[in-house]
Amino acid sequence: MVKIQSIESNKLSYFHTLHQFDKYAEVTTLEEFCEYYEWAKNNNIKVYILGNGSNTLFTKKRVQSLIIKNKLPKFINTLDDLHLEVSSSVLVMDILKYCQEKYLDSFYYLASVPATVGGALAMNAGRGRKHECTIYDYVESITFLENGCVKTLKNHEVERSYRETIFTGKHDKIILSAVFKFTPLNSKDNLLIERLKWSKENQDHSAPNCGSVFKLSYYPIMKIMKGFSIGEATFSPKTANWIINKSQSSLPILILILIAKILHFLAFKKVKLEIITID
Repeated sequence: MVKIQSIESNKLSYFHTLHQFDKYAEVTTLEEFCEYYEWAKNNNIKVYILGNGSNTLFTKKRVQSLIIKNKLPKFINTLDDLHLEVSSSVLVMDILKYCQEKYLDSFYYLASVPATVGGALAMNAGRGRKHECTIYDYVESITFLENGCVKTLKNHEVERSYRETIFTGKHDKIILSAVFKFTPLNSKDNLLIERLKWSKENQDHSAPNCGSVFKLSYYPIMKIMKGFSIGEATFSPKTANWIINKSQSSLPILILILIAKILHFLAFKKVKLEIITID
């Protein structure tokens, strides 16, 4: 049975902006997701599947989209010494802790990203364009729900590009789980702790943020924007292409993004958002 809630919260995005969500639901089963999706489809309402909100920007004070929070059961199933089946609601950090305990190579560069597995897979999360490393380096298959049917794709069947997959912005699909294959580490170094130390030294965690704002931008422009503020939102003076936010409103963030886009337009440079904007 469809149970739509109306809530006010600043906990659904890592920007911690405050919004009224007129249509909010949490799903714990596939049947519930199908019911909510059909309800939204019949009422011509946009759907957004929310993982942990680590790359989400809500653009309006009153959000009209149906926000479906992924509360599917969490599990990490050991298939053998090198293979794991992991549900989409599990946090990336939980996999990394497991891999470190077992001395397995993994996507430790995502240790500072507070994402769920489903969110990381949907966005093709990775280390950065120049490194050419993503979570898909370890994926064997992904299982998802589409049109009421459970489907599985092998790694090479998942269409993807930089910070984008067939699941990005496609809210008729919900990732259910993935099978990962890891390899033994050649050293006993704690790569998880090393990455967290690197993050503390090089990334700006002084205020709420969603990490990289743009997945395509011109660095000289983003360097100029460092430290530029609108109200209580600021392009981080420490980490280029990050916006740190202390405002309850998303408007200052949106203005900063618009200014950066205008500067790119005037310089004849391409720019493309990485964060997902939801109204």
